[in-house]
Amino acid sequence: MNVLRVPPYPLTISYTVPDPNEEYYLVIKEKDRNIIEDELALTSDSNSVITYTLPEWFSDYDESYYVTIYTTLLGDPDEVVIEDNLNIERPYVNPATLGTTATEIAEYTQYEFIARALIDSIVPGGFYYMTYWLETTGQNTDYLPVWPRTYKILKAYENTELVWDSSESPSALGDWNYILTKDKTAILKDPVQAVDSINYLASNPVGVDLAISDSFAFYDTQDSGNMFAVKPGVTFPMDVDYLILLETGYKVVPYDIQEATKLLINDIKCGKLEYFKRGITSYSTDQYRMQIDKSVLDGTGNIIVDKILDKYIVNVNKPGML
Repeated sequence: MNVLRVPPYPLTISYTVPDPNEEYYLVIKEKDRNIIEDELALTSDSNSVITYTLPEWFSDYDESYYVTIYTTLLGDPDEVVIEDNLNIERPYVNPATLGTTATEIAEYTQYEFIARALIDSIVPGGFYYMTYWLETTGQNTDYLPVWPRTYKILKAYENTELVWDSSESPSALGDWNYILTKDKTAILKDPVQAVDSINYLASNPVGVDLAISDSFAFYDTQDSGNMFAVKPGVTFPMDVDYLILLETGYKVVPYDIQEATKLLINDIKCGKLEYFKRGITSYSTDQYRMQIDKSVLDGTGNIIVDKILDKYIVNVNKPGML
């Protein structure tokens, strides 16, 4: 089931089940991590339909969930009658603003879905607003790189221990606040206790590792003869595990993407997305033989839309090695 994440909220879902006026058990799980998000018993109406109003927080992000509906036996789940994906997605253009009657809105809903799918095939990740789990290890620096377009840090775990929770007050559950850099490309640790200034290390600090010795100390003291530079400490040490929940994507759909979606909707409605008409490189009337340039299949079918999408295409989403 696809549910458009548009006002009014909260959102409502409906499923047709085998029997009317019977009790069923609904379970909604997070698709990626298989965590139960919601579960409850519902009774079908006289038309064998169960309707459920989702909690408010289901309207916050574009997410995909796994839905299971069971028959109940003595109040507990019994036999599975429905398994489905529940996709809650914000449209790039609200179909209700394009049509006036219920039939027109339903028609534009289908056109918008196709246009959005075309755009998503060109721009990886699309223009949604969602949560993202960053699972990584420290790199022995004071910066933890973030590659998705990020707005906010929701939770942070260090070696499976929850150390930051934006829903708590204070959010810092330890000695550090977790903050984003101004350009939102990395995460920093800011001490809870105020300090004069911090020089964040952007690379692995260089120093001389010292062995245990009676002549040299690991730290400079008044009575030590330590004349070597010792590596300073970092806030994201090597091999420390981090699991961080982020808000990522686009809080609102960019205006040019809205206009591009409208252009594609109009093309789909009018039947203008005919690739072969603008990609024929040769044509012969003998046996009606045509040759089409394969490059025309790389875009959306509308050259104006393709130009709009060009600036949003990122070829490298995360660095790697060849």
